[in-house]
Amino acid sequence: MSVGVAPLVTVTTMGLRQHLRNTLFAALLVVLPIAFILLSFARTPDVPYAVTATVGGVEAPIPVGMRNLHGAIMVPMTVSFLAGILGLFVMIVSREGDRRLLRAGLPAWTLLTSRLAVIAAFSTAITAISVAATLPGFVPEQLLLFSVVNLIAALQYAFLGAAVGLFLSPMSGTYLMFFAPMIDIGLLQNPMFPRDEVAWWVQALPGYWPTEVLVDASFTPDFDRPDALLAALSYLAVVALVGLLAFRRAIVGQR
Repeated sequence: MSVGVAPLVTVTTMGLRQHLRNTLFAALLVVLPIAFILLSFARTPDVPYAVTATVGGVEAPIPVGMRNLHGAIMVPMTVSFLAGILGLFVMIVSREGDRRLLRAGLPAWTLLTSRLAVIAAFSTAITAISVAATLPGFVPEQLLLFSVVNLIAALQYAFLGAAVGLFLSPMSGTYLMFFAPMIDIGLLQNPMFPRDEVAWWVQALPGYWPTEVLVDASFTPDFDRPDALLAALSYLAVVALVGLLAFRRAIVGQR
């Protein structure tokens, strides 16, 4: 099950070029996150607000301001729905071509790895652009951790979008990948809403553990939530595995 480096690089490069030639795809990648985040800063009132975070192992209210809190939570919401939609279309656009590549003799695991690499590259770009767009209005206390946890959120929804793209139509898949992160991160995980007792099904959603780390990275100077980061990474590994199995069933199993 070895993956040849040269074919992998070639297929991955071709995939990146194919999608970047699409003007709408490039606009989603660059323009939309900047506009979405900057608009959220412009429309959010700068009023006092406090959020509960872990400091030195103890939960305590921290004054952060509504604009800063909204700016922090807009990043994972933005990267999640954009990465989810882009992951969806990477698979939809590539589906028939991938079957032809397999019939032509390209090893299945080379193709699987290349598609994951394309999705990861776009997710990384979306995250970098979104974090950069946030910095003029809000600088997190732990910028590196803030960036990493947003990348985790993006990859989670990107792999879910890829799995969805193998089975749903473009329209239904787009609706799902747009509204799912909005409801998950923008509503159910949002620190602006009461979170005293979080239901088990809310904790089972992709955005729960990244949001827990996000609050710590945004508003406290020290990292106090290694448990949440480990849980988020574990969740990401499971989602990636689900995406791989879905790809294998839909593409490799029907060639």
